[in-house]
Amino acid sequence: MRAVLVSFRLDMARITVSSASGFVPFLLPLLFAVIFGLAGRTSGAADFATGGVVGSVFGVGTILPISAFSYEWLEQHGRMNGIIPADRTHQVIGRYLTLPVFAAIIIAETTLALAILHLTAHGNLNGLAQALTTSVLGSTWSFMVFELVLFPLFYRWNDMRKALLCVAAFFVGVAVLVTVTLYLVPEDAFNAFGDAVAQAMANPAVGIPAGLGVLVVMTAVSLPVSIVCRRRKEF
Repeated sequence: MRAVLVSFRLDMARITVSSASGFVPFLLPLLFAVIFGLAGRTSGAADFATGGVVGSVFGVGTILPISAFSYEWLEQHGRMNGIIPADRTHQVIGRYLTLPVFAAIIIAETTLALAILHLTAHGNLNGLAQALTTSVLGSTWSFMVFELVLFPLFYRWNDMRKALLCVAAFFVGVAVLVTVTLYLVPEDAFNAFGDAVAQAMANPAVGIPAGLGVLVVMTAVSLPVSIVCRRRKEF
């Protein structure tokens, strides 16, 4: 356990060093919240600004954990070998522990940014609770899913370009799969299925356990794959 915590602290230090003096990028969504709020006050489109604010927090939160990989690539994967008391398995588990930390940061950051948006646009916090309910859980869950897909890919390749090409290919594959599904499944059946899923997920008694179940299953697949990829490498 100590070796895992050492690896976790090292990764958090790497992320802090390699991301413009720590968590400074998280100030950007707060600035966007002010800008979107002022724009919404004059145009009456403050509701549309919620997506922009949530998206900016999601983008920053997604990039920062990945920066640990770029820092490791620059070190040629071996700078800390023999220096820290952790093997490759410990290093992988320690990096995965950064995900719940950033998930908590995303929740706090999104809450603060939406509060600023509502205060700037409306002068009060009316509707903030509803905005948080519909956006925070979904964006945090999406962040976790996205990172659990990316981590094995970045462990698989040493070259960042190959890893990014694989990520791009993954999204293209998802887009093709969605397009084929939309083409083959009748529109009425697809819409009925989507409405049924949306109604079920809107119920916290169903949506929260289902979301947690998906994350547990994905972690059970993603973590062992990353460990295998990491241990098979000879740098």
